[in-house]
Amino acid sequence: MRDRSAVEANRPVTRYFGVVGAHGGAGTSTITRWLDLDDSGETFELKKGSQLPPHYTPVVVCRSTALGLSSAVRFIGGWHPDVPRPYLVVVGDAPLRLPRAASYRMKVVRPRVLGIVEVPYLVHLREVDTPAEGLAHRSVQKAARTLRQQLGLPE
Repeated sequence: MRDRSAVEANRPVTRYFGVVGAHGGAGTSTITRWLDLDDSGETFELKKGSQLPPHYTPVVVCRSTALGLSSAVRFIGGWHPDVPRPYLVVVGDAPLRLPRAASYRMKVVRPRVLGIVEVPYLVHLREVDTPAEGLAHRSVQKAARTLRQQLGLPE
């Protein structure tokens, strides 16, 4: 007879995510696609103000600019206490370090989120028409895999 706890430990964990942008052009569609690689519907894009279904974890997406992080801080600062704390995904907007103001804002918001995942700037994403097309590039696949791991999704 197999140990039930061993069987449960080997079963992949299903996580459900609702992804919302802190501002327009944050990269929400790309992050949603990366979290739902098989189009299962376990991750979907939320519109601001819409309700998060039960058992879903919110993911807030912003760009790595001072304005992007400012928008995320304001958005998360107004978070309703009955909604689970979100993850914050910061999408690189250039192959540079974070601006000082953005870095500071990321430190400020850290205690209010489950975790912060930084997605590097990926030039290939500028060259494709859809987030799915971007996944044909190794650097994009690696970034998507890292994001999924940091949010606790199985490979």
